[in-house]
Amino acid sequence: MARHAQREEPVKIGILRILSESSEPVGSTTITRELVKRGVFINERTVRNYLKTLEDKGLVHSHGKNGRSITRAGLQELIETLTYQRLDFVLTRYLSLAYSVNFTPKSNRGRVVANVTLIDKDSLDKALEVLRSLNDAELLLAPYLKTIDEDETYGNISVDKGRTALLTVCNLTVDGILIRSGIPLILKYGGILQFVGKKPMRFVELMSYEGTTVPPLEVFTYRNMTSITGFLKTGTGLIPANYREIPKEARDRVESILSDLSSIGWNILSVIGLPEEPVLGIPVGAGRCGISIISGVTPTAALRETGLNVEVFAPHCLARIEDMKLIE
Repeated sequence: MARHAQREEPVKIGILRILSESSEPVGSTTITRELVKRGVFINERTVRNYLKTLEDKGLVHSHGKNGRSITRAGLQELIETLTYQRLDFVLTRYLSLAYSVNFTPKSNRGRVVANVTLIDKDSLDKALEVLRSLNDAELLLAPYLKTIDEDETYGNISVDKGRTALLTVCNLTVDGILIRSGIPLILKYGGILQFVGKKPMRFVELMSYEGTTVPPLEVFTYRNMTSITGFLKTGTGLIPANYREIPKEARDRVESILSDLSSIGWNILSVIGLPEEPVLGIPVGAGRCGISIISGVTPTAALRETGLNVEVFAPHCLARIEDMKLIE
């Protein structure tokens, strides 16, 4: 019952938030479209069911065919919930997704964390070409992809007409594998990593995962702060990456797990520091080692650089690796 309530909460708050941003009543079709834009993939019938429940609770008011508006009680509910969620929301969600991973390199089966990228349907061929280039350059974390067309659904994901969703593997999957292997880790920063001559040099931008409601790497992607296409041409560029720390005693075990992933075709472009020594310009805590791994949003950032109309929701959901296809 608790898990069901947790799944409902983002939809409820999303609906109340959309209604609070409008001075006029809003219909279920508009609400559904706005929810999808914000990364909550849901159909209109389900939205209508939620609206009826919210109306019964006195949180929204019906205006008949004109739609619904938020009530004073609904506004108070929204304020209280958002204030609570603001504290470490991103980090908590990330770790929750990572902990749900059950994929193992040995079986090459199970759940992975997936990023969702929405593109125009007629841009699919160009997008696939970019993904192949990234895979060849070892900038694509895992060589797997799932596409969802406008007439398909997958889990809670459905796509608007004229659009296609691309599911790629998020680097949180690696964190999940480490956690499942008994390795405690501290996910600390998302950032932009500078490469020169195909070698990682230093982080030029960093954003902490603690105390933020905004996914750091989404911020850098939407601000067009990467230069992945430049890296593909010259070996020099700015690539999204993240940084975590592990106990120094776990260093050999982590190297072994990353090696296992590489052996099945994953591109684990990573830097593992020595105990208590800085990694790419970041000081490391006592008794720990720092690890940087290229981010799973790299495909989306590269697609944006090529001028495609792209929306990213990263990380977004869990997907079975068996449902994805190899990029060849």
